[in-house]
Amino acid sequence: MANKRKRTPKEAPNDNLPSQKRSKKETPVTDGSTKTKASSKVQDKPAPFTEHPTVEERKRELALYEQLGSEDQNERIEAASIIIAGLLEGDGVEEPVLFRHLAGRLFRGLASGRNASRLGFSLVLTEILGQLFGEKYLAGSKYTGLTFDKVLGILVEKTDAGGSGNGQEERDHYFGQLFGIECFVRAGILFSDKSRWQAVLDLVLKLSQKKSWLKSQCGWIIVQAISQMEVELAEETLQRLADEGVAKTPEGVGIWIAALDRFPDMKMPKQPWRSPLEADSLTSLPAVLKDSGRDTSNDQAGNKKQKQGNWTAQLHFVWNLILAHFLKLGEKDKSDAAEQFKQFWKRVVDEGFFSKTSSDSQKFSGFMIFQRMLEGAASQTFIVESVFSQNLMTCLMNQAAKEDRYLHRAAIKALKGIEATVDRDPSLLPMILRQLLSRNGVYNFDQWTNAKTVDKILQHATPETIKKVLKTLQLKDFSKSGLDETKYYQSLSSYLFRLSSVPSDEESTSSVSVPGSAIEVLTELAYSNQSVPASIKEALRTKTTSAFAKLVKRPEDFGHLCGAILSIKADLDPEDEIGGAVLEAYEKLKDLLDPAKDTKDTKAPRQALALLYAVAILQFYNEDPDVMNLLEELEECYDKLAGEDIQGGEGIAEFLVEILLAMVARPSSLMRQVSQQVFEAFTNLMSSEAIKLLTDPLAAEESAKGQQALFSTEDEDMANAEGSDDEHDHDHDGSDDEEELDSDVEIVNLEEAGSDDDEPSDNDSDSDNDDDDDDNTSEPENENQEALDALDTALAEALGSHRLDKDADAPEGSSDDESDMSDSEMMEVDAKLAEIFKHRAKAANTNKKKEKKDAKETVINFKHRVLDLLAIFIKKEAAVANPLAFEVLLPLLELIRTTTTKPLANKACEMINQFSKALKKAKRSSFTTTEIISDEQVNELVAQLHEVHSEAPKDGSHAFAKAASTASLAIASVLVAREKTDEVFELYADSQLKWFKGEVKIQPAFFSDWLNWCQSHASASASAAAATQE
Repeated sequence: MANKRKRTPKEAPNDNLPSQKRSKKETPVTDGSTKTKASSKVQDKPAPFTEHPTVEERKRELALYEQLGSEDQNERIEAASIIIAGLLEGDGVEEPVLFRHLAGRLFRGLASGRNASRLGFSLVLTEILGQLFGEKYLAGSKYTGLTFDKVLGILVEKTDAGGSGNGQEERDHYFGQLFGIECFVRAGILFSDKSRWQAVLDLVLKLSQKKSWLKSQCGWIIVQAISQMEVELAEETLQRLADEGVAKTPEGVGIWIAALDRFPDMKMPKQPWRSPLEADSLTSLPAVLKDSGRDTSNDQAGNKKQKQGNWTAQLHFVWNLILAHFLKLGEKDKSDAAEQFKQFWKRVVDEGFFSKTSSDSQKFSGFMIFQRMLEGAASQTFIVESVFSQNLMTCLMNQAAKEDRYLHRAAIKALKGIEATVDRDPSLLPMILRQLLSRNGVYNFDQWTNAKTVDKILQHATPETIKKVLKTLQLKDFSKSGLDETKYYQSLSSYLFRLSSVPSDEESTSSVSVPGSAIEVLTELAYSNQSVPASIKEALRTKTTSAFAKLVKRPEDFGHLCGAILSIKADLDPEDEIGGAVLEAYEKLKDLLDPAKDTKDTKAPRQALALLYAVAILQFYNEDPDVMNLLEELEECYDKLAGEDIQGGEGIAEFLVEILLAMVARPSSLMRQVSQQVFEAFTNLMSSEAIKLLTDPLAAEESAKGQQALFSTEDEDMANAEGSDDEHDHDHDGSDDEEELDSDVEIVNLEEAGSDDDEPSDNDSDSDNDDDDDDNTSEPENENQEALDALDTALAEALGSHRLDKDADAPEGSSDDESDMSDSEMMEVDAKLAEIFKHRAKAANTNKKKEKKDAKETVINFKHRVLDLLAIFIKKEAAVANPLAFEVLLPLLELIRTTTTKPLANKACEMINQFSKALKKAKRSSFTTTEIISDEQVNELVAQLHEVHSEAPKDGSHAFAKAASTASLAIASVLVAREKTDEVFELYADSQLKWFKGEVKIQPAFFSDWLNWCQSHASASASAAAATQE
């Protein structure tokens, strides 16, 4: 056995290999292992190790042990299998060989900090120790010289730190010894002979005294050993630990709990306690566990006083054992376990880790304990219910409130732990919500903590939990929330708004719906609940409108919106004109929602009309002055839709377009969403007249005159006067002002265009207020009155006079003084009057510019909404080659050419591109355009193609030419399919000839696109002909 190589002592004490020389052909890889061709050959065919290895065999060993320390788990397992087979497979190697590997490589390698050496070497050692001293007991038959004491002595010798070396080397050796002891425990060889465990226990206790940061690791080894020993040995072990003073440490608590869980009736030491979790022990237990989270890696001795400023992010193992103990107890007697845990949590954690005198390190550990309990206690709700204790919640809310708090990040992590718990188990939502909003929490928890914890966990509401959630949110007495009435209803409406945004579970068989239940409660508060003050209802109605806007986006939640409207309880007089109309609207809404009356063709239109009725009723309760007009128009649509032949409902499309245009003109997200949903249901019923009504607004001027043409009912003379004023202003303002105006509008509309497809935010309530129009019209009136009052005051001061209606307030004799003014005084008055009227004219000019700018923005925004509707029509009808879809192309081209707003032009260009793509899909579908388009409609398409070619030369921009070309090719492709090829080619030839002669100016791309299309069509035709011949 004296086979040690002479150069071994010269190697560094933390190396695990005999030599550090590497072959130049070896290439270190990123995981720290070194692979060679030799190592791969050895791995294919394991071979036994020899007593006197050759150079090649030493290289093989080197490669194997390098691979054993790899960070890749599969590589470690592969190398471990080869090494174990090479040492013990078959008859096994000779004792000197095994000794050389144990002493020179395996135990010595435990002290190496290279990559994952300790993990790999521990794997091999555990297996070898199991075969030496386990069932096979090779140490008693073949390797008689390798006794247990000798092998344990090798571990101590090879991992002894000694008195030399730096701090890292010392740490590596201590960890190496720790891993070695754990190999003996995991091998399961210590309890057949009591003396073995006693020897290992002595070594563990000795090691735990070396450094205080080793105590928890040594304690965990004893916990693992407890699970293998018999009750008598466990009793002796605990008595030994009690005598050594280990019992009243976090490690001792964990060992006691593990022993009692394994042997509930075992004889425990009299001191210091029988069970650390019993009520009698809770007095002294907090002091023992309060420092379980302290980082002691810098301490020099176990009994040295700790510094308060250090703590570790790794939770002590004792808390896992405590959690497992109460979970096991809860399976036997839940009520007893709940009471015990409640007392434990309050005395040990809440009053120990979160008291006013607790240090930051202890509170930090407390937050980790809180998270651990939430993560592991989902199966036992009594634990979740108890951990939201008073001191913890106070600390959590205070630390999360501001970023400059010392434990802010720890508190935020704890809040994320709450969110993760509800995400894993949504059934816990009512319980956790109750803890956050009441008891030890606050009703406006999110506002207090500046987080969105409640907002996020409400997203996990289910049909099974929504009833309890709503009960928690709705307080019978708002004063119990700790807020004033206004803030309470603000918070409640925000919570209900979030619940109404939860998507419906289509797979759920429950008749209860989360968004439906929430929106009904919100609607009841806003419209029916008489206990809600009128001053608060306005804000609640705004929030309700925003919630409706979100519901409308999801077709599956359509019924919830209508159900919420029907749930509004109001006292309406049937004899009153408006009241009677609303009651009739209720009846028609119920009729439209009756599924028994739906057919395949009428289901979607009936639902869309029901949605319009619901919105009309909502407008009535919002006191909209135009609701009667809307109800009358809806009645016309209802009567036409009630006919047997829905396609024969002449005029229904025109009525709908008029209604929808009036809706999109409002600055309301709800109206915008409803108009789009309704229009989508009626696209197949559109007529040519309806399309014209929809596209006509695109031709309106983007100015005050255009606004008046779209929205005003004033006389044409007033419009002409406005136009002359505009021209007069242009002459005086100059081009600079016009450029500035265009620039401002561009920015506004870029934002508008960018938000077309965005969902409304949670704070969209302002945009959903249906009373915005009234507010906007009243503002100019107030401003004008204020300006007139200011003018009267200035004139009175300048002239020393007063208005006729102010005679009572005027001083006596003031009228007599006016006739006694001298020439110089008259000149002064004249100068003052000139100055007053100069400022007045300047102010009027400024107001007129602002009005013009606002008018332009209004027209542009309205055109955006119209384009949204047309985009829906193109998406649905171009995809089925509806001939009416082609009628939108020319208005889009004219818009691109005439608009001064780039986002509008870009949007129209994109719509033409989408039209072309949808039409190509229609051609690839099962039907052809020849089956859809009649001869009369073909002739109309020929006329439309002529109009497109007439439009193409009117704008020389590349974008317009590309759009015109796309539109022309879309129409041409249909006409060619209907054997109108000659007309198409003649038209293109005529346009190209005019371009060639210089009669028109068209971008060359218009014709190059045509040639490319012809080439593609010719190639397809040739391929089809070839396929036919074959």
